[in-house]
Amino acid sequence: MMKKVLIVEDDRVMQKIVEKILMHHFPEFELLGAVSLVSEAVEVIHKKAPDLLIMDIALPDGTAFDLLQKVEFYNFKVVFMSGHEDYREEAIQFSAMGFVKKPFDVSDLVLAVDKACEAIDEVDYHYKLEVLLTNANLPAASQMVVFPTDGGLKAVSLSSILFGEAVAGGCFMHLEDSKSLFVSRPLRYYEQLFSNFGFLRCHPLYVVNLRRIESLDEKNTLIWLDNGMEIPMEARKYEAVKKRYYDIIP
Repeated sequence: MMKKVLIVEDDRVMQKIVEKILMHHFPEFELLGAVSLVSEAVEVIHKKAPDLLIMDIALPDGTAFDLLQKVEFYNFKVVFMSGHEDYREEAIQFSAMGFVKKPFDVSDLVLAVDKACEAIDEVDYHYKLEVLLTNANLPAASQMVVFPTDGGLKAVSLSSILFGEAVAGGCFMHLEDSKSLFVSRPLRYYEQLFSNFGFLRCHPLYVVNLRRIESLDEKNTLIWLDNGMEIPMEARKYEAVKKRYYDIIP
């Protein structure tokens, strides 16, 4: 069965680029064309019920978040695009949604579309969209992060994460309620994702939330957290951790 795809992008050149990539790599798609405005996209969604939206975050009459808030039922999947630095990018990535940064390689878009079209539990997908819309209205440090776990998707507040620990096959996220989540993604993925929000690699196996540090011990190369736990710190990382810590918490 052919999937119906709508492109929501106000740059005419980018519209054509995306169309050509889809036509070449996804012959099973039915292209519904491209629109430039949130209002136009909402009208097409209601009339033609696309299966997939590929849309820019910022549009002339609003944002991708505005569009999602105007649609009552999410009977489609989404790949987001962004052409410039935008704080809303993290909201999308924290929610585990498909995202590509413009200008992108063809393979970047193809991979994002493939992932969006994978057969996934609809409840889980709706859950990610709801987390995304919640994140759009929260300051970055309070946003929710969606983690894939053995028991399904789990959303936790970024501020509740004490530290991440690398283990075989993924990592553990240690939380303030003394619980831990095993996540099947490597710690380096979250190190990059959280790097602008006060998280830092303090040891080959640990990434710490600097806002949850109680004190640093230079001699014994330990970090004490505000819940009483301690984690190791490489001696050579001491100065970098201390500097970032005091930059965030004067």
